[in-house]
Amino acid sequence: MRRYKTLVGLIVFAGLLILSTFAILSIYAKSSFENFTAESEAALLNSFKLNYQNLLAEIDMRLDILVDNPELVNEVIQSLSDEIEYVGLFDYSGNLLHDFGYASPAHLSSSVFFENLTFSSGYPKTEMGLIDGRPYIQTGILMLNDTILLVVLDRFDEITNKADSIYGRTLNVYFGNEDDFTSFKANSALDYETLNTLFTKTVNSQKPETEEISIENEKAMVNAAAVYDSDNWDVIGFFTTITKSSEWFEESRSLLLFLWISAFSSSAFAMFFLYLLFKRSQSSVKIAKPIRFLFGFIAYLPAIILLGLFAFSFFGNSLSKVSSEAALKNAKGWFSDADSLLEYESEKSIKEFVDRSKLALTASFIVRKGDDIVASNLSEKRISNLKIITSSSNNDMESGKAKVNDVVHTFVKKNIDGFEFTILFEETSRENSILSIQFFAIGAILVLLVMVVVSTFIISNIESRTLINRTFIGYAFLLPALVHLVWWAVGPMGFALFLAFRRWSIVDAAKPFVGLENFIELFSDFKFWNAMKNTAVYSIYVPIGMFISLLLAIAVNKLGKLSIVLRVLYYLPVVTAGVATTIVWRWIFNRDFGVLNFILGLVGIKPIAWLESPQYALISMMIIGIWSAIGSQLLIFLAGLQGIPKDFYDAAAVDGASKSRIFWKITLPLLKPTSLFVLVTSVIGSFQVFTPIYVLTQGGPLRSTDVVFYHIWQSAWVDMRMGYAAAQSWILFLLLAALTLVEFKLFGKESWQAYF
Repeated sequence: MRRYKTLVGLIVFAGLLILSTFAILSIYAKSSFENFTAESEAALLNSFKLNYQNLLAEIDMRLDILVDNPELVNEVIQSLSDEIEYVGLFDYSGNLLHDFGYASPAHLSSSVFFENLTFSSGYPKTEMGLIDGRPYIQTGILMLNDTILLVVLDRFDEITNKADSIYGRTLNVYFGNEDDFTSFKANSALDYETLNTLFTKTVNSQKPETEEISIENEKAMVNAAAVYDSDNWDVIGFFTTITKSSEWFEESRSLLLFLWISAFSSSAFAMFFLYLLFKRSQSSVKIAKPIRFLFGFIAYLPAIILLGLFAFSFFGNSLSKVSSEAALKNAKGWFSDADSLLEYESEKSIKEFVDRSKLALTASFIVRKGDDIVASNLSEKRISNLKIITSSSNNDMESGKAKVNDVVHTFVKKNIDGFEFTILFEETSRENSILSIQFFAIGAILVLLVMVVVSTFIISNIESRTLINRTFIGYAFLLPALVHLVWWAVGPMGFALFLAFRRWSIVDAAKPFVGLENFIELFSDFKFWNAMKNTAVYSIYVPIGMFISLLLAIAVNKLGKLSIVLRVLYYLPVVTAGVATTIVWRWIFNRDFGVLNFILGLVGIKPIAWLESPQYALISMMIIGIWSAIGSQLLIFLAGLQGIPKDFYDAAAVDGASKSRIFWKITLPLLKPTSLFVLVTSVIGSFQVFTPIYVLTQGGPLRSTDVVFYHIWQSAWVDMRMGYAAAQSWILFLLLAALTLVEFKLFGKESWQAYF
């Protein structure tokens, strides 16, 4: 009966573990998906702002001729006649000089915009404005004859129409600042408090912000971005959009549906297969251990496969759909502005257009005419590194995936009037979202693999509940150490291996997969191999230090109670702060008044530049290494000496063996296991030297003390190349592993078997 209780407990636990794993993943994936969708909506809102800025720039270009030629004001008014709502030529005091046959409200010259024109530098200014409850575009210029032209254009609908036709969003416009605003398109779902909070956030962050709201019991996001005046100084309004959950519901529902179907099906399969394994193990036919583990693995295999499939395929495909749709919409808006721009075709206007675009959108732009690059915010080197991965045609546009310096981008390309316009959207946010889900899935898969071992063990020994209890109690006591080992050793090693195949920096959001690129660069990096050579030379101090430590250990071992005091004194360097002792060594090595040069001067040796000379700097580090290692090595050798049975020495004394013969034939051979331990740990420690190098020489002079551990630190925290530093770390690890194997081989099997 007990075995059935144990079996039921195991099966229920396995089923709940799989269900909870998928449940946590579904919550995490849903949150990541919604955050990514919010970023996509923010990108659309930035495109609205760019459309608005490009419209203002187009109007500025039409007034630009008046900067040097104020007499052409009539021609400019004529060119704008189809769009003019109000117009007036004023003097400084705001008195109307000429209305050009158009109505001109009295309050037009008393606005803040008119006042800004009076203090302007004589170049056109354009911004949006609200007049009699309707939005307009107002533009003006202070001309050389000290007159002010102010024009109100009925062109604001171009922005809202683009929002509807290109982006599929309704654009709401609020006029005023975050504390006092009004709208010509009010939305009853938005209360003043929500808007005030949202507008304050977007003004403070200088980027689009999002707030969650509920519209008719449906979740929605209201997105807002601040709009500034023509001087780009004061907030004069806000663009907002409302995105209901139905906009992304299908993709989100598909993700959750996949996860929950996977959860219940894989859970049921695992429970059923574990029961089959139990029935099979209860039969008279004995099952070999590998077969039992195979059965246990198969039980969890569907869950493992479905987790991997979701993390490495399904989730990424869903995000790709969202990012591709957003990229196409943003590109269409940009191309429509480019189309209008080419009416005023000039190299200067195209460059200004690209400059405005790169400030508004987190994207890259390339404008070509034939083989020549007219304008771009990418360097020529980056453009030459542009690699198309996938490409497809959509009407008159070409779109797909591309890589720029290994960073994935979505590109959209279109030919307009002989120019080739290309826009590239970096997919770092999407890639990082996918990466976070993949990390979670890998962790979940590792947990399930542990469950394979646990389940197989329990079912194989289900008749012996005592064995199961004792095993789990034993591992419960080991759990803190296992967690520590995984968290601080295995985990970082695995993450370092992951980093070694990526270009990873804490100051760059993009962390692209680069394959073996870091290792290829490393093998041609002279500085790294110079550091490796310096480290190899530095490690020569290890046998010297071991010999000194062994002689001191033999001497201390014969001093009785005095050895206690000496052990404490010799061990002090080990427990003293490394930086503090290194600073003391700086004064000892000082060329002009250091203690070491003073002692050498007593015997007629001239002062030596210990830290400033490439010839002696590394020797100085070796002296510090010997001094700091003596304490720990001495104690280990002392323990080894005291572990040698006294009978060996008594027998040698009876046979008349000399002290030197006893040392070579008894002491050294019996100390081989101890010597191997000291050698292996000391060599590894010598390859990890950092503190004295960092404090005293910083790798100099002339890279003579640039050791490998310091070089790795520089790559990671000075050059901010974590991936390259991880590749160096793994090369160092492999070299140390090979060196350790050689040391084991040299000392023989009897030396290292003592530890197993």
